[in-house]
Amino acid sequence: MVPISKIFVVFVDGSVNGKRGFKGRSGDSRTMKPLPVLPIALVTALLLSGLAVTFSSEPAQASELTRFTTDAEMRYFINTHAEKQDAGRQEAVSELDTAASGSYSRTNVQVDGVDESDLVKTDGRTLFIAEQNKVHLIDTLPSLSNITYVEIGSSANVTIQGLYLHEDHLAVIYCVYELSSGPTGSSSPGEDIFQSYYIYPYYSSRTCIQIYDVSDPSNPTKVLLGGITGHPISSRMVGSVVYLLTEHSVLSGEDISVPQVLSDHGTEDVSSTSIYYDPACPSVSSFVNVLALDVVDGSRTNLTALAGSSSVCYMSVTSLYITMSRWEGASSGLLTTTQGSLTTTIYRISVDGTRMTLAAQGSVEGGPLNQFALDEREGRLRVATTSYGDETDNQVHILDMALREVGSLEGIAPGESIYSTRYLDDRLYMVTFRQVDPLFIIDLSEDDPVVMGELKVPGASTYLQMVEDGLLGIGFENGSVKISLYNVSDPENMEEIDTYLVEGCSYSAAQYDHRAVLYDAVRKVLVIPVTFSSYSGGAEYWTYQRPWSVGLVLEVGESGIDQIGAITHKDATVSRSLYIGDILYTISDTTVKANSLSSLISLGSLIYSEGQSYYGWYATRME
Repeated sequence: MVPISKIFVVFVDGSVNGKRGFKGRSGDSRTMKPLPVLPIALVTALLLSGLAVTFSSEPAQASELTRFTTDAEMRYFINTHAEKQDAGRQEAVSELDTAASGSYSRTNVQVDGVDESDLVKTDGRTLFIAEQNKVHLIDTLPSLSNITYVEIGSSANVTIQGLYLHEDHLAVIYCVYELSSGPTGSSSPGEDIFQSYYIYPYYSSRTCIQIYDVSDPSNPTKVLLGGITGHPISSRMVGSVVYLLTEHSVLSGEDISVPQVLSDHGTEDVSSTSIYYDPACPSVSSFVNVLALDVVDGSRTNLTALAGSSSVCYMSVTSLYITMSRWEGASSGLLTTTQGSLTTTIYRISVDGTRMTLAAQGSVEGGPLNQFALDEREGRLRVATTSYGDETDNQVHILDMALREVGSLEGIAPGESIYSTRYLDDRLYMVTFRQVDPLFIIDLSEDDPVVMGELKVPGASTYLQMVEDGLLGIGFENGSVKISLYNVSDPENMEEIDTYLVEGCSYSAAQYDHRAVLYDAVRKVLVIPVTFSSYSGGAEYWTYQRPWSVGLVLEVGESGIDQIGAITHKDATVSRSLYIGDILYTISDTTVKANSLSSLISLGSLIYSEGQSYYGWYATRME
């Protein structure tokens, strides 16, 4: 059997110069001392966490989408196809971004015109910072000051997933988790599946979008509420419409509980006859929901499909793609998944504003790493995947808008896995990794892709972005954050123009979250957070304190990468940076700091929060 991956799509109309250490010239800069590192394995795990998979020993069958004709038909299908898995499994994907544009920076997004949620947003004057169940509103003029905050529910069961800004409307996406109970037991012949394979207790969840009018930041006013049951997977915003993706387990107590749509007027069950499903699918585990909500006029629609666990969400201006990975011919044992072949299912939903229609379903071999593995251009969906078996293999698949494969390239870097991808017009830049970092350039101008060039360098880039003077890579080498600049103008003779390797052991959110990257094309300035952990103690005891981190400021120019400085946040974790005019703001979990972008001279700071309680200290006896 050939491994395949299925993908769902939603249409929406409408030579190395190693530079080590901090050599900052001003601001809150300091020398970075070598410190214990967060293991590369942790970074790898975070990178791969987007690949949610399910298991099946059933052979692949021809698939097509249809709808149920009755509620009884839907319930029978679920009872005979439901996967045997924990009902309370939570797999939240939250997607976070920042990039420079105009007089103030916006979220660094994958696709122009498609906004992505973030925990920090600005309208050019006010900062909106999400923390657990609160959103802090902070004024930046004439100096940093707290304005107010909005609070949603209790911090015990409410978590804000991200924010959107559209004109004077602030959209807060949050999840409410509720502890529920269900039956336990083992299966027996003839026993209903919902009396088996159930964990007690379990969490149920619903994901909501609360809209505030923030035309007067001192008095945020609730405007409307929308939501749908299930834990959050991802979201996007095009124009004034937010597209929210959630996943709702088919296992819910002793009975099947269909998703519910939430509004200011209460809740309403999703009609069984409106739910899409694939009769040939051997097993299902979730209701996958897409809610489209216009934050201005409040209009909304929703779409639901019965499927497996979703993994990656990608959206172009006209299409939303949802992928679901599964193992064919493998058992569900913890260590036996590589015995089968990885496949990925894809849905495509056509959207015009809030109007959505599930338009296509397709499949490709292997599984995508993250949203950057997918790209839509001129009626083609390009998908980069990794397959697992006796040896890993990487491919690029070309699909038409009906999600039929029209071309592919296989056998890229056998034995390695994809660590990052970035599409630019008819080229794909791909990094694979095992011991060194091969950077590939792949020609996508025809339906049959061709490798144009390859460059091997130490370490690995886990995020790629094209800048004025080359291809920028952010990743790691020997446990430290590494930034690389590649000359890719001649694919057959690529070179690494320069590298910057942070002194000592370090970690950056920018290695796995593009929203932590701030790049200003005019000033050619790159800002990323870099975090260190502090350990102390002797042979018998050791303690862990809050980390300290910096906003690392680099100049990325024609000659290479040079450090400008580093803005330190002690006992805090820097997560984001942005600029308004000529002022750079770095945001940690407790503090906002303002510095001159040109000199990094401190212009002020504000402690807006005490931080989260999960930081602390403890001592362990060494046996």
